[in-house]
Amino acid sequence: MLPKKSLIMANCFTILGLLIASCAPAVAPTPAPKATAPLPVATPTAPAPSRPKPAAPVPTPKPAADQPRQGGTLSVGIGADPPSLDAHREQTPYTFAITANTFNGLVKYDVHAWPEVKVVPDLATKWESSQDGKVHTFHLAKGVKFHDGSPLVAEDVKFSFDRIRDPKVGLASSPRRNQLAGVANIDTPDDYTIKVTMKNPQASFFSLIAAFYFSVMPKRLVLERRGDMTKTVVGSGPFKFKSYTTGVGYELEKNANYFVPGRPHLDGVKGYIIRDQFTRFAALRTGNILWWGPSPYMGVAQTKTIEETLSDKIAVKWEFNPAWFGVIFNVTRPPWSDVRVRQAASMTFDRKKMLAAGLEGGGVVGMSAQPPGEWSLLEEEMMKVPGYAKPDLEGAKKLLAEAGYPDGFKTEALVQATRTQQALATLFKDAVAAVGVAVDLDQQENVVYFDRRFRKAFSTLASSAGSGHTDPDILLGDFYVSDAGMNFSGYSNPYYNELYTRQSQMLDTAERRRIVWEMQRILLRDVLIAIAYWSRVPFAWWKEVRGFTPPSISHFHSYRHEEIWLVK
Repeated sequence: MLPKKSLIMANCFTILGLLIASCAPAVAPTPAPKATAPLPVATPTAPAPSRPKPAAPVPTPKPAADQPRQGGTLSVGIGADPPSLDAHREQTPYTFAITANTFNGLVKYDVHAWPEVKVVPDLATKWESSQDGKVHTFHLAKGVKFHDGSPLVAEDVKFSFDRIRDPKVGLASSPRRNQLAGVANIDTPDDYTIKVTMKNPQASFFSLIAAFYFSVMPKRLVLERRGDMTKTVVGSGPFKFKSYTTGVGYELEKNANYFVPGRPHLDGVKGYIIRDQFTRFAALRTGNILWWGPSPYMGVAQTKTIEETLSDKIAVKWEFNPAWFGVIFNVTRPPWSDVRVRQAASMTFDRKKMLAAGLEGGGVVGMSAQPPGEWSLLEEEMMKVPGYAKPDLEGAKKLLAEAGYPDGFKTEALVQATRTQQALATLFKDAVAAVGVAVDLDQQENVVYFDRRFRKAFSTLASSAGSGHTDPDILLGDFYVSDAGMNFSGYSNPYYNELYTRQSQMLDTAERRRIVWEMQRILLRDVLIAIAYWSRVPFAWWKEVRGFTPPSISHFHSYRHEEIWLVK
């Protein structure tokens, strides 16, 4: 049962008490091959999903005795403070844990369809596309209001999309601007119609904009605040932002005027920021929090404890997550500007041991820039890449000697102050030490860490990054295209950029896959990010929490609690 308000406050102070106790010049990148280089012929593995068509969400049938109930507050726990509350600017789940509940997009994913990726209406009640696939016309629901009472109209949608794709609009430098690079123009014929014109057909367009971070913000308010939405959250979503206190938590309250009838069921959401993994686990076990926000992830041993001692009270479910863990190299700084040095570092990784230590085995070994699945390189090809099946220390030493570092060198690694990132950084430090590379770990809290990451103020970066989808337009675009918002390595390869554009516009699945494979081969050669493993995510919640469907494509989609209700 949900604790009384006084008990919640007491538990919050108990949790907080436990927490207290417990430059050298740039070097030009390696020249890229000419754009006319032929692509290898390969046999495709599986068909990709076709572009989704508008469809009404189909609710999961419920027994008569288990109908949703109104009221109650969901208590959740997350592991760190958000760097800011601007959903267009940030990339971290610590921001989305708060904002995903407060905004709407044009369309969204149908959570009841997992693992199928199905796009359904959100603010847009319907849409149609031109025969050539270059013009998409959306029709907005009427009468929708932002939380400040102002009407939501087509101009707000246009402004929000323009703010993401153009840093000059609304003063937001969005890490997702590359995902809208295929948009040529956005028109608003009237207050309830948005016409998006593409430069070329794009197979992934609907899947991209269905992600919750394509949030619609009120144009008037953003301009009034001169683009600063770092501390203000005003959306049209199921919950209204009430408060946020650094190091303590946040509070959301029900949007009584939400345009979806009967939603949300909850009166509100109260989130506790509990940095220590074991303190947060204790809060879950005792019922002080009813839902575990998977950032950072729960450990494998902790899930086993729940399954063995509390399976009658707490549900646990694992899902794959398109999030890699690895080391980003700043290719604008020596010695990492030399591809041989980057290759050598990657070759020292014992990826199986790193996975076992970093995530307790809760994931899969990785090296390629696409997660295992329909778009990734075949396993037999991956096995031939030095460092994938096992470390190659002799090969790494030879490369370092050729690059002028026969005795190794010293470097530093920027590290986020979370358990999983610290583990990854230590594993990286130990791996390269075997070939004489000494790494000084520079651990920073979220605000400093994310700021330095976006400014590329680091030599190496122990990092992880996920996305809302496994489509190559996201994973092969955001981190590697020259001007992409999350290209933290500073990589620039015109040939790679051209391949990215070609695959994005390719509607033939087999041909698109051939291009995607070639892109992955380039990234394996150039090693901008030495990926060690991909994660799986355990979700945990008390069984009195109903209506929660763990997402099967990314934990980012678990933070919207519109359909959750509580058994009283």
